[in-house]
Amino acid sequence: MLLVVIGNLQQKFENIGTETFRLYPWIILATTLYLPLGVYLGIPGLLKENQKDGKWKFNWLKNIFITLPLIYFSFFWFIPTSYPVPDFMIGSHSTFQLAMIAAGFIFMNSITKENSG
Repeated sequence: MLLVVIGNLQQKFENIGTETFRLYPWIILATTLYLPLGVYLGIPGLLKENQKDGKWKFNWLKNIFITLPLIYFSFFWFIPTSYPVPDFMIGSHSTFQLAMIAAGFIFMNSITKENSG
């Protein structure tokens, strides 16, 4: 259900962008829509962590070295200093959407509980 709603919103944003010839805000919003889907997929792991005893811990290294590059990969075509881009990084829109889903999922899985004892 969530995927259908996100797909419809993405299509609306892309239509607005092509009709107004202003791709900048609409394509970014269309790609960003997939981050909450990754967060949603990571919720069961967070609920499993909630049942453990201990203190909450946030894995900064995982986010810096995995999540941030995935987000950069999704938006590198809007960053003027990232050109020229290697050919293997250029894919379809689904590649950028999958990177955003993975970024949201990895972000949620980087929140864990550490055993205190």
